[in-house]
Amino acid sequence: MGRGFLLACAALALLFVGSPAHAQRVFVDACVNESNPKFQIQACTRVIEIFGPGTTAIAWAFYHRGNAYVAQQDYDRAIVDYDSAIKLKPDHAHAYADRGLAYFGKGAFARAIEDYDQAIRLDPSYATTYQDRCYSLAILGHLQRALMDCNKALMLSPKDPIFLDSRGYTYLRQGEMDKAIADYKLALRGHPFFDTALFGRAIAYAAKGDRVQAAHDLKAARSINPKIDVEMKRVGLTAPAGL
Repeated sequence: MGRGFLLACAALALLFVGSPAHAQRVFVDACVNESNPKFQIQACTRVIEIFGPGTTAIAWAFYHRGNAYVAQQDYDRAIVDYDSAIKLKPDHAHAYADRGLAYFGKGAFARAIEDYDQAIRLDPSYATTYQDRCYSLAILGHLQRALMDCNKALMLSPKDPIFLDSRGYTYLRQGEMDKAIADYKLALRGHPFFDTALFGRAIAYAAKGDRVQAAHDLKAARSINPKIDVEMKRVGLTAPAGL
């Protein structure tokens, strides 16, 4: 999240021509501030009300409200807002990318990939979308395509822990346990509380017969995120029996 801030700033000049500046600016600033989703939704809604839902220059307000809904895991409302942002600004690459994340949140992985495809066509330099598509492709078993996307993401943004986690997951699904462990180790090097990386590394260690290290990683992952087993089962990973 946090995408689109520059788009919002660029739109401000258009929004404040002939408007009572201070009150609107307060709402705009709150709308692009993604630290509190509840307040962000209220602020973006007010911006949309002030300037009208059909105003092309406020596509970013729908986009940011969509991000806030995703943060609340209200994916259906997020998708409606991303639809509105895209209708107003058809080349809004980040709206496509984050609508993909909303579909991912609903478990509609193939539908998410469609949006990631379009986002990449519009902005082929944005590393995060390659990683998002990598993860969805890997979940669906398209492992070679997934690996290409994760490699592209890491080429654009080397050593990113989330990208390494996704590639580790892809290697895990391929049965390449040593490569998976290597990526998870790199992801954890600067982020030792990365729950999904700990869980994935545990699965890889268990597959190699190192149940002691697997149990250690699983204990750490579960202490960080008590719901980790449920969440990882959703993407096809379950802890071995007895661990």
